[in-house]
Amino acid sequence: MITTIFNVVGLAISSGSFLYTFHVLYNFMHFTSNHNEKYKTMLDEITEDNLALSILWKLMINTCLLSLFMLQHSLMSCNFVKNIYQKLHLPDLERSIYNVFSAAVLHFVMINWQPVPWVSFWDVDTMANNSSWFFFTFCHVFAWFVIYSGCIMLDIAELSGLKQVYYKISGRPCPMATKSKEYQRYLAHMRHPSFTGFLMIFWIHPYMTMDRFLFSSILTIYMLMMWAIDEEDCRYHARNIYRKRRELS
Repeated sequence: MITTIFNVVGLAISSGSFLYTFHVLYNFMHFTSNHNEKYKTMLDEITEDNLALSILWKLMINTCLLSLFMLQHSLMSCNFVKNIYQKLHLPDLERSIYNVFSAAVLHFVMINWQPVPWVSFWDVDTMANNSSWFFFTFCHVFAWFVIYSGCIMLDIAELSGLKQVYYKISGRPCPMATKSKEYQRYLAHMRHPSFTGFLMIFWIHPYMTMDRFLFSSILTIYMLMMWAIDEEDCRYHARNIYRKRRELS
């Protein structure tokens, strides 16, 4: 009876985590890729005397928000936290809890993000130019396709945390224990399914305002610091893509 209750609770947590993470990712796609509407903040809402102070304050808030996201993203993926789940006999919920906390912090960042539209590095009016609208839209659709296809090729059920709970309910060992050492090494070195995809999303945008420049710069530096893919990992990735293609064909 107790085992059944724990299984139901675990299934509820993993399912809720998956749905909430999907919801936040959908909003994140809109947050980073939408370019149909520019910021409508008018300059007359703020005087020239406190414009610089307002910009500095907003950028400081945004930096704190991104720091919070990076702190959570790094601390909850460290070995110390993983060992806590092992001691509590909850390794099957580790990924689901990590995802829901990451989604919650990301949601908090988006809700409290402070736009700074008064200063921009470039500004392309996509609504007045169909060619530029098509270019930026195509780049972002392609980038998100690369990211999600990378998740599918890696094992999206495991990345979402659903597979771990299902394996525990069905009496199987942890999914990661059944993976090859090459895969485990590759996953430990890779923080995201597509570094290139996120770079395209961050930097190929028609409105590079100061707040977006801060957003793109900090997250790019963070990914560079945490990215440890080497030649052996690239060879494994190439073999995995070739194997997936054979299976799909």
